[in-house]
Amino acid sequence: MGPRRGKTTRRPAAKGASQSKPEPNVDQLLAKTQELMDDNDYGTALQCVVKAIEADENNTQALLLAAIIQLETGDMEPAINCLLRCVEISPDRGFEKYMYLGQFAVELESVRYFQHGVDALQRDLDEVPKESDQAAVLRRKMAEAYVAMTEIYLTDCCFESDAEKKCEEYLERGCKADDSCPEVHQTMASVRLSQNRPDDARECIAKSMSLWAAKDQTDLSQIPTYENRLALVRLLLELDDKERALSVMEHLQKEDDENIDLWYLYGWTYYLQSEESGMSSDEKTEAQSSARECFKQVIKLATIQEFDNDALLDHARELIAVIDAAIPPLGDDANEQGDEAPDPDAPEPEWEDLSSGDDDVEMNAA
Repeated sequence: MGPRRGKTTRRPAAKGASQSKPEPNVDQLLAKTQELMDDNDYGTALQCVVKAIEADENNTQALLLAAIIQLETGDMEPAINCLLRCVEISPDRGFEKYMYLGQFAVELESVRYFQHGVDALQRDLDEVPKESDQAAVLRRKMAEAYVAMTEIYLTDCCFESDAEKKCEEYLERGCKADDSCPEVHQTMASVRLSQNRPDDARECIAKSMSLWAAKDQTDLSQIPTYENRLALVRLLLELDDKERALSVMEHLQKEDDENIDLWYLYGWTYYLQSEESGMSSDEKTEAQSSARECFKQVIKLATIQEFDNDALLDHARELIAVIDAAIPPLGDDANEQGDEAPDPDAPEPEWEDLSSGDDDVEMNAA
């Protein structure tokens, strides 16, 4: 029988010592980055995603998140560098990088980026069931890319010899990708107006609005973006459909009543109404007064928000002067100067919905 072993005792840890936590892996860092982005904590999110990139410098998801964060914070150059790095690493897969690059490029270069994005989307579509929800999302993204390409040929590249042909081609492809995309039909209305085909433009607007106007307007996932609906208002005004334009603006005002373009379009709509023939003197005065109220709100908000569209502001001031000459302001309004900086301590006025009717004015497509 061998010697008896003594009882083993565990030595206590030195005072102040602690077990180190394992470093999070790349997937955990990316998940945390997304969580911080959802909370709008972009500073911490950037620090987190940088750690992920340091751990794996060729991780395209990390580079894409870094680019999105930098775009949100206004750091354009490093964001674009991250996107271009994504292109170098994975040129054929991942459509998102191309969509972002298309937004920040110009003219034909922008079109090329969007086309690369469409090609990447098609590769993804080829790998998922045709009737799946994922396929529907990808088709909608593709349709929106074709809309963006069309808009480039409507604006920056409108003098290209094949501009009209390209618009028709891209919108046809957009309809083929997703005929239920409202933006495709709205953009087609813009093309028809540029071709001096107002009746066809009205049909396109009716088709576009039929796809979303009856849906819950408080569910922003079910309706076009705020900017797209502002563009719709402009189209409706070009087509002299002021009542429906006012109805769309009423809903936009409920979402964001500090949008300067919205108040300008409100004012312009009322001003156009005041110029219509057949209006009584009281109706004309009411429309002019409403227009002036909206244009003054434009000036006030532009001062607060440091708005830099001088042409829009100059036009608002010009129309205020025209209205003042026709119906001089009374009381406190007579002492107001539209371009004075507002008193930051003054209480905000309560703005009512300024559409000309109640909810009886429907956003129907007809």
